[in-house]
Amino acid sequence: MNTGENISSIINSLLVEHSRYGLVLIDSTGRWLSMNPAFTEITGYSLKDVPNGRAWFRKAFPDAGKRSEAIALWQADRKKGVTTDRVLQITCKNGERKWVEMRSSFLPDGTTVLNLHDITDKKLIESAREQAENYYRALLEATPDMVVITDINGHITYSSESAARFLGYDSVEEIIGMNNQDFFADEDKEKIKQIGSIIDRHGHLGPFIARVVRKDGQTRTVEINCSHVRLSGEHIAYIGIMRDITDRLNLENELRQALIEKEILLKEVHHRVKNNLHLIQSLLRLQAENHSSPEIKAVLKDSINRIRAIALLYENLLRSEHPDRIKLNLYLEKIATHTILRYNQQNRKLSIRTDLDEIQVPISAAHPCGLIVSELISNIMKHAFFDRDQGVIEISLKKKPDGKVSLTIRDNGRGLPENSGSAEKDSFGWQIIQDLVDQLDGTISWKSGDGSEISVTFVPKLF
Repeated sequence: MNTGENISSIINSLLVEHSRYGLVLIDSTGRWLSMNPAFTEITGYSLKDVPNGRAWFRKAFPDAGKRSEAIALWQADRKKGVTTDRVLQITCKNGERKWVEMRSSFLPDGTTVLNLHDITDKKLIESAREQAENYYRALLEATPDMVVITDINGHITYSSESAARFLGYDSVEEIIGMNNQDFFADEDKEKIKQIGSIIDRHGHLGPFIARVVRKDGQTRTVEINCSHVRLSGEHIAYIGIMRDITDRLNLENELRQALIEKEILLKEVHHRVKNNLHLIQSLLRLQAENHSSPEIKAVLKDSINRIRAIALLYENLLRSEHPDRIKLNLYLEKIATHTILRYNQQNRKLSIRTDLDEIQVPISAAHPCGLIVSELISNIMKHAFFDRDQGVIEISLKKKPDGKVSLTIRDNGRGLPENSGSAEKDSFGWQIIQDLVDQLDGTISWKSGDGSEISVTFVPKLF
């Protein structure tokens, strides 16, 4: 052997000795002639442990079924004489299971070189990645929203099953590769084209509303949230999450229309009630004018004033933004002004001062409050100032920190009579006031001296 051959032999020997791949030389009879240290490091077996192929298969594949599959693959490759990569899971000497990539190279003289590459770490990474992909895929499929992922040019690379079905396709594969703009209605396509640049600037966009056209031509409305996907700082994809809101929008429109119709109906009812109350006022006024008895005229006048207070309520409801509640302060101010004008026929110098907080209440609270103010001012005009040319009436409406409302009426007239705790409270007017306070589930208090002060406290109910 010449020097060149010696050097070549030494180099080959060193390559085998220091290779990170496990190498075994096998003769034509199946006897294992040699193995390098890497093979022992990978499997734990030495040449003494596995002197031949039969021993190797028995130790590396203790399960009979797996062993039969591995032997069948080996024999098929040997028969064909081709070099084939086989990924197999073997059992090492210490019982550890490893994934290896095994390649058999069949030489012309009948010998075989077995090459073993440990890919356990690679398989674990692939398995973890596959589990993660399965997990997130299951998560995406489980969500009620539809998910679509596109490349930077808008071509679909992933779609959830729900998205494909929503768009009218039988399978996800049918829409993979299609451009997402193909699904949007013509009037929204220009808007969709601008979305990419917005997402690039801000990282995400949404929710925004657009219309999509299904495969069957049906148009649906969706709410979309979009963001971009980056890998190592590079923008590689867009992800969009869609929700079909067509039925919700239709229902909202129906409810909105029903509400409008209800408001129109309520205003018509309020208008008719107001007109009927005005008609009743006119009839009572005619009756009062044609009656000779002053007592009966006074009773009819009080009744007209009470009906007018109720009619003012419906006039305010007609002007209110809400058909079921009004601003109590505006309503009471109108009642007070109207009542003073009706009873101040002798041109006395009587004035009214108001300090009214803006408070909204339903009809059920406004109605008794209005009648209370009308009744009390009527009593003041008839009794507190009947022999005086001037005076002041004060009305206060305040919302307290505890949520209660205080309605107070003061005057600087004669004050309540000394027997007001009995006979005066038994009068028809006081009975009406007490019944109205009961309707509010409120309380009433009064005091007298230099004038009188009556307060009603209640909690305004929402309904």
